[in-house]
Amino acid sequence: ISQKIPEGRKINWDFCFSALNFVILKYMMTKPPLDKGNILFGHSIKFNNNALSLVRNLQKKYGDIFEISILHKRVTMFMTPSATKHIFLDAEDNFSSKHGWEFSLGKTFENGLMLRDFDDHRFHRGLLQDSFRRDALANYLQIVQPLLDTWIEELQESKSFNLYATMKELMFKIALELFFDEVDTSRQKELEKLFTDAIKSATSVVRLPLPFTKLRRGLKARQSLLKYFEHKAENINTESNTLFAELVKTNKQDGGLSNYEIAEHMIFLLLAAHDTTTSTLTTAIHHLSTDKAFYEELKEEAKEMSLTDTSDLKNGIKCESLFSETMRMYPPVPFSLRYVMRDTVVENYELDAGTYVAIGPLVLHNDERYFTNPKQCDPRRFLNVDETNEAYYPFSGGAHTCIGKFFASYLFKNVIYKLVSNIEEISSTEPLIINPAPIPFPEKDVTIHINH
Repeated sequence: ISQKIPEGRKINWDFCFSALNFVILKYMMTKPPLDKGNILFGHSIKFNNNALSLVRNLQKKYGDIFEISILHKRVTMFMTPSATKHIFLDAEDNFSSKHGWEFSLGKTFENGLMLRDFDDHRFHRGLLQDSFRRDALANYLQIVQPLLDTWIEELQESKSFNLYATMKELMFKIALELFFDEVDTSRQKELEKLFTDAIKSATSVVRLPLPFTKLRRGLKARQSLLKYFEHKAENINTESNTLFAELVKTNKQDGGLSNYEIAEHMIFLLLAAHDTTTSTLTTAIHHLSTDKAFYEELKEEAKEMSLTDTSDLKNGIKCESLFSETMRMYPPVPFSLRYVMRDTVVENYELDAGTYVAIGPLVLHNDERYFTNPKQCDPRRFLNVDETNEAYYPFSGGAHTCIGKFFASYLFKNVIYKLVSNIEEISSTEPLIINPAPIPFPEKDVTIHINH
């Protein structure tokens, strides 16, 4: 090259090396391997039946990055901590959460916080964030105390209870108090059905609102809930300290949300708050029914706790470790979907605009490369609060990190501390088998025995 350069001209070697580097990287880039699955349904049925088993089998075959078909969409799966962090943080706004989720959640939970992007998402999250400030969370905990006390009284008079059903009922009663302002008791069953139908539609394999389908029932429930919340927002009791009231009060100012927008957010918050906490408590209490030593340790920790003081609750390290471990085993959002907005590269794999990617905290959390004996429920692995794990994403990440994660932790601790402080001992002889995706729930309920 130097012999052909005219005398007096200098070679820009930095440019040459940059160009060569670009060519090498381009050569190294590739498309992920594709597994089409079933000719009619792709991987949709297997994913719904046992997502973790499906992805692990594909990992053994292709490695940590591969492409599959779910709900008639081609999805590139990235099962590494580095890719998970890259896609969650999304520094260049390459990945859309809205378009990623809309083909599964979008019809029933349209315009929820997880189904908004970029500046629009930041604006709405900023307005919702005020409802999750520290003093507001303390007020919510005050509101739920009578419900927890009633639950404990019922347990003290019982010899056993069905774990998942009991947790679901308790969490629904709490949701009524916090989300539905001044509920008429005659409408509780009606609201419970609307609430349940909306949530069930999120896990429906059939994504067309055909007659008798979960999605059709979910869409009808959405319309009824929108009318309920919109009407209530116009006539809210501003002295109330419920989450609903806080959200309305925040947005009565100029530039706030309309009553209809508030109603849309309330429907999504119902999904985010209810089933996730139910499944986490189910796993935790079942573990305590088999780990007598840790149950006793929690009893001691509970003696020092004020259940409505958030600063105090933060210091509940052992209960927090139980919370963290159950979230590790069965994260509330096992897989996060994103839509590729423009051509980009992740882990040297080319992604085309208009395609989908998925990252799987569930897979990372159950990978022996990152967690020792991942199948074993061991809260003690989280007792060292200074130790972090690059593969741990219990609340998603980046801009879409769960807005209610602190309240979820405080509510979890309230339930557990109430239980261990008032019930001498619990036991169970049945295994708890959780179907971890699309939302964790037990394949069969288990009985918890109460030893007075």
